[in-house]
Parts: sequence; structure tokens; C-alpha cells
Amino acid sequence: MNPALAAVAAVTVGGAILAVAARDARATLLGLLVVLLGAPLVADPWPDPLAILARIAATLLATRLISIALRDDVTTSGSRIGWPAETLLAGGAAVIGFGSHGLGATGLGPAEAQAAGFALIVLAAAPLFTGRDALRVATGAVLLLVAASLIRAGLDRTPSHAEQLVDALLTIALGGGVAVILTAASAAGGLDAIDAGGPGGLGGAGRRLPDAHRPTARDSEGAAPARGPVAPGPRPVAVPKPVAPGQKPLPEPDPASAPPARAPTRPRTRPSRREPPRRTLPPADPDRGPEDPT
Repeated sequence: MNPALAAVAAVTVGGAILAVAARDARATLLGLLVVLLGAPLVADPWPDPLAILARIAATLLATRLISIALRDDVTTSGSRIGWPAETLLAGGAAVIGFGSHGLGATGLGPAEAQAAGFALIVLAAAPLFTGRDALRVATGAVLLLVAASLIRAGLDRTPSHAEQLVDALLTIALGGGVAVILTAASAAGGLDAIDAGGPGGLGGAGRRLPDAHRPTARDSEGAAPARGPVAPGPRPVAVPKPVAPGQKPLPEPDPASAPPARAPTRPRTRPSRREPPRRTLPPADPDRGPEDPT
């Protein structure tokens, strides 16, 4: 057992416990930062300084992308069983992982890496299956992927330079994907994926309804009146006009003497008559006499 590797593995598992049990989004992000920084160092022998710098730069960039999506003070539901219970579960899983080093075969990597991987798998189960907001689900997904890389480091030799570069690029892509999901969830009304803690959701942010089911101004004012004959309402009261000084006010009209309002009548339409064509007679010839009608 290597004491240095055991200490690094313990710090990595501690960061995972902080990320899972914390209710503040900043504390969760700090725990993820510790996990992503400590996981590449749980290896025997350690990677080259260039590979370590690449993993550190990728981790800082990924956490920076996530922090951009969490500009406001956001709270999550946190762990339902508390950090002491999470610590006991992680410790038990680490003991199982350390005792089963190699999984029935000869392990080429350190047993501490496999122990830390088993602990992270147990810690990632609760956010993945019972998480009710996007941040907790993303935290469980990140811990699960880091646990897979730790178990691989415990079963095989130290990753090569190419593998370290691929892991760094995947870390950046993972941070960017989480940031996109958190930004979309914040724009939709909050990080809560499922309504938890009442109609207001988590952190006092209500869940945004789909556009087809969002209440309109008509729904908020009340239902529209039923169609049918409208009952006569009170007549409007005439407001007296202001009178200039020295001028007599005009007498108000008496509503009783006003002529009754006439009902609107429809205009009469006359059918169009077509006049018969007129017959034109030829001009009379003066040389010819009158024709005999018989």
C-alpha cells in the first residue's frame, strides 16, 4: 500500500462526497474540481509533467464552463441521507474495491485506484437515480465516468500520452455538455428537472410549462362570457364639461324628452327590371302610298 496514493485517493473520494452532499452549487462545483484534479494522480507510476499539466488545464476549463452556467446563487436538493451516511457508504465500497483488486486476475495498477473507483460508483448512484435537478444528475454522470477511469487505472498500467490527451479532451467536452444542459435548464425556469418541494420547485424557481400549456392573459383575467343575449346595463352618466369663467353653463338634456332610439332598418333592395328592346321603324317612303293592311 502506497501512503501517497492512499492520501490522493482519499482526497478524491472526499471531493466526491462534497459534490454529492452539498446543497450549494458552488460547493458542488468545488467537489467536482477536486475529483477531476485528483483522479489522474491515482496512478503508479505517475504520469509525466506534461500529461499532468494537460489534465489540469482541461479540468480548469471544464469547471469554468460549468461555473458560467451557474452565475446566480443556485441551491440543489443535496443528499437525503447526509454526508456522514455518504462517507460510510463510500468507505465500505472502497474497502470492497481494495480487497478485490484485479477482479480475479492480477492487477497491473495500484489497488488504491480501484478502491477510489468503487467508492465513486456508490456515490454516483444516488444523484443518478434520485436526482431531481439537472446539476445533481450531471454530477452523478461525471462521477460515474471518473470512476470508470479510476478502475481502468487500477486494472492496467499508467495511461500513455495519447490516452492522457484523449482524457483531457473528453473532460473539456464533458464540462461543455454539462454547461449547455444547465444553461438550457436555467432558461426554462430553473434547474429542477422534476417538480420537487412544492409547486415552486427547487430554490424558489418555478418550472416553465410548455408553450402549448402556458396560461394566457385571457385565462388570468377570467373565462369569456357565454354567448347569448346581453342584459341591458345602466346608462352612462354624462360628465359636465368645464365652463369658462363668465359663461353660463348649458342646460343638461332631459333623457325623458329625448326621442326614442330607432331600430336600425335594413335598406330595401328593388329587383332590377330589364326593359324590352325598342323596335325602330324604317322611314316612310313618300312615293309609295299607304299599304293595305289586308
